[in-house]
Parts: sequence; structure tokens; C-alpha cells
Amino acid sequence: MKDAHLTLADERLQRLFEQADDEKLVGYLLVDLSIDRRTQNTVLPIHRRGASRSLFQNTPEQGFSAIAPHLVPLNGLRDAECATLIEQDTEVAAFSWLWVDESATNDLFAHLQKQLDMRLPDGGLALLRYYDPRVFTKLMQLLDDEQRKTLFGPIRYWSVRVTEERQVFQPSDDAEDMLQGERP
Repeated sequence: MKDAHLTLADERLQRLFEQADDEKLVGYLLVDLSIDRRTQNTVLPIHRRGASRSLFQNTPEQGFSAIAPHLVPLNGLRDAECATLIEQDTEVAAFSWLWVDESATNDLFAHLQKQLDMRLPDGGLALLRYYDPRVFTKLMQLLDDEQRKTLFGPIRYWSVRVTEERQVFQPSDDAEDMLQGERP
């Protein structure tokens, strides 16, 4: 991602990009298209040119691709798209910034898709909207360490901006405390 676009991001996200670059991590954007029409207007053209994937692809919810969560590799974005998405991130709580090791890039989509279904106490299934940043931040308060590691899978950093505050999460609670300081 070009440094010029990063100037549009909040300081904590800028530091996270720098740290991810230092660690040679691969970045993705997980966007919940159901939250705001602006995200649809930006991400659906990206999707049509093959640079994003709907997590509802090949699921019973496939027909709802226009309001589905989409996974977008950051290295597949055009300059104008990148600038627009960073700007929208400051206005709409619909974005999760994810980083994985290069070796995990082929596993990320399948992993995130597996996390969509949650088993209910009665044995039924429910859609777990972890891709909505507002739900995600609440989940981080509810999940135990093992559940949290399962949700994260190959993800090293997961960052969301809710109510004007950037938060950075890692697979374990201890890591989140570590990141509350000067780093990301």
C-alpha cells in the first residue's frame, strides 16, 4: 500500500501497517457490505473485477452477495479504491483490517468462511456476524482464549474502528494488552 494513502488513515492504523510491513505480513480488508450503501458502491465494483471474494460464496446465503462480508486482498486494490476504503473506514464501522503470514494466505478465506456458522445449544445453526466490527468487539469480551484462537485461526492482527476508536486484537488477550501501548 502506498504511503500517500496511509496518510488518510488514523495514526494507530498507520503504525499497524508499518509493523505488519516490518513483520512481512500480508494484509486484507474484511468489509461488511450490509452496514452502509457506500461500502457496497465501493466494494462491489472491486468484486466484479475479481479482486474480492464474498464469504457467502458457495453457502446457502450465496444469493445475498451484495450485502455479504467480502474479503479484499490489500495488494489487489487500485490507488483510488484504496484511498476511498481508508476514508470510509474513518466514517463507517464496517471494516476489519487483517494481517496473516504469507504462508497462510491460501487458508484465510476458507477459515473465515468456516467461522460463519455457530452451533446453538439446541443443535441448530446461526450466522455468527463476527465480520461486523461492532459484533466483533463484543465477541472479544465474551470469548475465552481457546474460542478466540479458533476465530482468529491464521490471523496475526485484526483491527477495527468502532465509535471513533481504533482497536487492535491478536489471538490471545495478553497480546491485546501488549498492543495497547505505543505499538499499533
